[in-house]
Amino acid sequence: MKKSRKAGLLIVTLVIPALIFTFLQFFADNHYDLPYYHPLVAPNGSVVDERGDTVYQQFSKLTLKQDSTSDTISEKLIGQVTVVSYLPAECRDTCKLVLSQLERIEGLRKEIPELTILTLAEKGAEKSADDGWKVLYADRESIERCLKELRFQTVIPKSKTSGLKSKLVLLDKKGFIRGYYDGSDATEIDRLMAEIRILDYEEKLKKRL
Repeated sequence: MKKSRKAGLLIVTLVIPALIFTFLQFFADNHYDLPYYHPLVAPNGSVVDERGDTVYQQFSKLTLKQDSTSDTISEKLIGQVTVVSYLPAECRDTCKLVLSQLERIEGLRKEIPELTILTLAEKGAEKSADDGWKVLYADRESIERCLKELRFQTVIPKSKTSGLKSKLVLLDKKGFIRGYYDGSDATEIDRLMAEIRILDYEEKLKKRL
């Protein structure tokens, strides 16, 4: 009797979610699919596609020059869900608000250990790193070059601010950009946290299929 109950519970927890995911993938519009950003563009200006699917830019070779060395930071982040932020040398009101919101996001590591926060900090900024929050220091020019690669200037609809210091970028485990967010807006942070959970949930379902 106990064995049959355990088997039934196993079906409910593993098989049914997988079937729902398969159904959403093939037979329904999945309203929780996160978009990909920045399709690859061929030299002739056309969007690159492979077997009818758009190919998107993968940030697997993102580098940050630190003093005399160049660190390929994105290689260290492959296999991690990553939130990228920018920390100026002078951290004032908006900057401090973003840092406090990032602490909320860091709390998700309790349920999603593969989550990493990466802060690109100007020299002179004060922020200590830990296991789930990496801080890389460089001069402003090097950081701005890195942020340009990540398209930090991308406009966020309905955003209250437009400065680089309040923007956050979400990368999935393969290095694709999946979202841009206003780090000074609590509603935007709620959206980011929900979408991090969606990426994690989709990854777990794929492993079960």
